[in-house]
Amino acid sequence: AAAAKYSPKYDFMTHLTYYLALRVSELVSLRVEDFNVSARQVTIRAKKQGFTKTYDLPDRIWRKYKNWLKRRNPGNSPWVFPHRLYGRDEHMTDDAAQGTFRHLFKLAGIEGRHSIHDLRHTTATEMAAAGDGIAQIAGWLRHRAIISSSRYIEYQHNREHETKMKARFSSRGQR
Repeated sequence: AAAAKYSPKYDFMTHLTYYLALRVSELVSLRVEDFNVSARQVTIRAKKQGFTKTYDLPDRIWRKYKNWLKRRNPGNSPWVFPHRLYGRDEHMTDDAAQGTFRHLFKLAGIEGRHSIHDLRHTTATEMAAAGDGIAQIAGWLRHRAIISSSRYIEYQHNREHETKMKARFSSRGQR
């Protein structure tokens, strides 16, 4: 919500990062050519894992993308998020993106030191809560090894167990 009030750029960055569980390097290195407008898809180049994956994007993300493209400067840059000072030839740095997200977290009233990666973890945790399996989560996160995604399944299992235990103990006091 804070991002939407702040700027179309930050609104798009936030929603895209959250929806696709992007790493900071994946976000800042996005090129305009990575977005296939007719198919409503984006291709993510997972540098850390050395492969690419194409995702369908919902209408709400496409609207934010188009809104940002109309406003970004310089308009002829190959980068979706050009460097603020170097413009056309360079993309936004990882540090600049992290600083932007720290500022947005603060605007949203979220205390503590957070990063873009927190949105990635949130997406994965919500997928596990929705019942998505470990293979589906690993694929969405662009993890090469499924074991890298197991923490989200374990976290969800622990939350469910904790909820059951609280219910069990609170019902004992009512008898």
